[in-house]
Amino acid sequence: MTVVDVHAHLVHPDTVRRFPVPPVLGDVAGLVEAKAAAGIDLTIVGSPNGAGTMVPVPGGGNYHQPLDRLCAFHDWLGQVVADHRDRLRAYVYCDPFGDARMLEAAAQYLATEEFVGIITNPTLRGEYLDSPRADDFFALVAELGVPVMIHSGAEPACCAGIGDYGLVEMVGRYCDVTLGLAAIVLSGRLEQHPDIPIIGTASGGALNLLAGRLDLAWRPRHWGPAATGGEDGRPGQLDRAPHRSRTKAPPSELVRRLYVDTSLDGRHAHLVNLEVFGPDRMLFGTDWPPVPVDHAAKIRMVEELPVADAERQAILGGTALRLFGLEEPGGPAVLAAQAEGSQP
Repeated sequence: MTVVDVHAHLVHPDTVRRFPVPPVLGDVAGLVEAKAAAGIDLTIVGSPNGAGTMVPVPGGGNYHQPLDRLCAFHDWLGQVVADHRDRLRAYVYCDPFGDARMLEAAAQYLATEEFVGIITNPTLRGEYLDSPRADDFFALVAELGVPVMIHSGAEPACCAGIGDYGLVEMVGRYCDVTLGLAAIVLSGRLEQHPDIPIIGTASGGALNLLAGRLDLAWRPRHWGPAATGGEDGRPGQLDRAPHRSRTKAPPSELVRRLYVDTSLDGRHAHLVNLEVFGPDRMLFGTDWPPVPVDHAAKIRMVEELPVADAERQAILGGTALRLFGLEEPGGPAVLAAQAEGSQP
């Protein structure tokens, strides 16, 4: 059985020197050694802020970073993966509202063996991914056929006015992922691009509790016919335009097309995700580095879920190998089997 951690981070050494960054994010050797010791065969690393830092400091965030600086980060990350090809693969960071040059650069990195997916943010500069300005981004992803990890960035839109950075880091970003995924579901993008694997970090945030409320946002019956396409137009009713449905299927059905990782602590959250998303939509992910975790406990949590053995193996690695195109000969599954002295 191959174990794949789809959620881990590294930052460029220059970022470690210049900005506030947890030191563990710059320890490549430590990451590789810790994952191997825990029985994790492959880790997919990336930065949700590109060449920047998650702490909102002048010059350090992921917003407005020059393309040459972002490319320098990806060049470095690609070399790190090449040096540890049996243990690592990487995400390309891409601003979903970036210009054609940024999108083209992302495509070029994804044409290499080192990069297997895209990591991006649910909000940038207060704008969500239901914005038409993200149309070119989703069209590119659909063309490339790679997974997209939705990971909160340095300054979540929902955290405006919050001064406690710990609250932003450990709660606000989960809310940001929740809102970001909900916006994607309601926008119709899952129907427009049904083959894009979208992975929600933070175990999908609280989306597993909100499927019914998304249906009310889709067709708000409590506002009467004028809000849902009727013709009475009684005074006091909302204008129909804000509630015009952009999906054919109810959002409570569309959310089941999303994937979620297992980075959130607590058995209850994963049991709810099993019910809402299903075991075939859950991917093992730790968020370490930087969030301190007990890798053995994370793996044991999956092993103890009330699912069949085949579903358990899929959560731990099988689904990730398929999504990221790593099942072919010479891929991590084969290397792991060879390391154990068995035939793949």
